[in-house]
Amino acid sequence: MINAKPDLGFTKTSHDSTAAAVLLTLTYADLFAYPLTPAEVFQYLIGLRTERADVERALAESPQLRGRIARVDGFITLPQRECLVEIRAARHAAAQRQMPRARFYARLIAHFPYVRMIALTGSLAMENAADHDIDLLIVTRPGRLWLVRGFAVALVRLARLRGDRLCPNFLLAETALAIPEQNLYQAHEIVQMIPLYGFGVYRRMRLANAWALAYLCNAGEARIVSAEIRLDRAGAMLKRFCERLLAGKIGNRLERWEMSRKLAKLSAQVPATDGEARFSADVSRGFLDGHGRHVLRAFLERTQASNATKSRPV
Repeated sequence: MINAKPDLGFTKTSHDSTAAAVLLTLTYADLFAYPLTPAEVFQYLIGLRTERADVERALAESPQLRGRIARVDGFITLPQRECLVEIRAARHAAAQRQMPRARFYARLIAHFPYVRMIALTGSLAMENAADHDIDLLIVTRPGRLWLVRGFAVALVRLARLRGDRLCPNFLLAETALAIPEQNLYQAHEIVQMIPLYGFGVYRRMRLANAWALAYLCNAGEARIVSAEIRLDRAGAMLKRFCERLLAGKIGNRLERWEMSRKLAKLSAQVPATDGEARFSADVSRGFLDGHGRHVLRAFLERTQASNATKSRPV
């Protein structure tokens, strides 16, 4: 099962349960070639609420982890995966070069009418980008999602001319902040996103998806890692003017036209077995490769094969 809440069989924190959760957490991170610091092991610990001292103690003393984890330069990995530390360092350096570009495009999108929130998602949000994609989640005013998407697509094409791969592939209306697919992959996407604009809406989105903390129990703190993008007076006035201009019949007609022509085209591209891509009046979620489903399947197979835990829903 994919859309199920985690059941690790733990009723209370113990050395054995903490060690088992650590192994699960490292196994999941390994799917992304991402070694973790001890602090990150605690933050992204799967299915178990505990204290950081308990995790540190398990990493240092647990017989269950002896020979099943490796330490390299302050990072924790699975055995024979120590090479990932160098990979993480290289990807971190690449992400640092990419971050200013991400904020640049987010600032432009923040000026679009009806945009209420922008967050960096995907591998770049974790500074673990193996590609150059700038994945953005955008929240819009209800009834104007497809109009905003049209503006964003135009910016994508301009960005391509500059050699940047801008991917605003997830748009939500403010009335659709709750993610219906409740699984480990989506929980990570929620807690790992970095808000860039509209911090108030971001906090509402975290509250609307509080279920994610059933998977990542120690990741309750909002991930604010940079200053919020704010519009200057001229930019804010221009945005309000455009919103007033598009608030009536003209905007309604443009929204209906853009939605009708895109819904048919995009829906036809969704594989019959896909459970991630969704297109409606309030959602445009263009993940057509089933990446999340593949990750969850690989995670379940690996945990079963390694006996990190008994076979349970993820």
